[in-house]
Amino acid sequence: MDAAILEFACRWLPYGGPPPDEIWIGFGMTTPGFDRRLSRILESVGAREVPADVRARLHTQLSERARRWAIRSRSTLSL
Repeated sequence: MDAAILEFACRWLPYGGPPPDEIWIGFGMTTPGFDRRLSRILESVGAREVPADVRARLHTQLSERARRWAIRSRSTLSL
């Protein structure tokens, strides 16, 4: 499944990452769960087959999405 997640993430990279419904349909997981799994995959030996620039872009995308989730969580808590 790791290869499928990596391929899926790479396919959606030009579009800012996959939307939550596509992640759920494809893998049965939430976006944060998908992001954690993708992060572990990117740190694995198998991900070295992915070009360094693509890995870097995926890492950047994960960081940006984590930042947005954190902001969203804080704003929800303050309601």
